[in-house]
Amino acid sequence: MTKEQIAAIAVVLLLGAVFFVRLYRRQQEPPKEPPVPKPLPKTGKMRCPMCGAEAKVMGKQWECPWCGDCGWIK
Repeated sequence: MTKEQIAAIAVVLLLGAVFFVRLYRRQQEPPKEPPVPKPLPKTGKMRCPMCGAEAKVMGKQWECPWCGDCGWIK
């Protein structure tokens, strides 16, 4: 065997050992719990004071899809 062949075999064995160790460590770790999702903003409906159409409420703001008026809920 030539030196190049021995070096290639050593590199392959080294890479195999590295991947084996990483896989073994990953199996030893306890599974991570998924992150808790953030609550969605509260939505609702109200009547637009300008045109009377149903306005969409998002949190403390509202917006009318018909006339485009918007504002804060007191």
